[in-house]
Amino acid sequence: MDKFTTESLAQFCIAQSNAFDPDDWFVQLAINPEAVALVARYLSMTSWYGHEEELEQIVAATFASAGDSHTLQRESQLIGFDLPHFSYTVRIGITRTRIEPETHTGPARTSPVSAAEPRVMPAT
Repeated sequence: MDKFTTESLAQFCIAQSNAFDPDDWFVQLAINPEAVALVARYLSMTSWYGHEEELEQIVAATFASAGDSHTLQRESQLIGFDLPHFSYTVRIGITRTRIEPETHTGPARTSPVSAAEPRVMPAT
């Protein structure tokens, strides 16, 4: 599987972490069923992503095999999916959306301070 697909799925999952919609996952399934089923199963097994029940329903709808993390790793290798890179990318992306929300939801609204306005420092 190419890096573009991995990155695209990672960006999709980052966006879904804050605005989860199972219907969007089924659209993705139509594009790349093996990878999306694998990603849904992986994320349903994590403690940091959330949406475990919805992801498990998506996995059940794909008829993907159940298994532990070793099975998941083996299956990711069989389809050439870089699971460690995907996991890292999603975690970093989610962290960035929490730290820098203005880059993902638009700029923060602040009133501009003109150069003519003096800044007053609090007395210590």
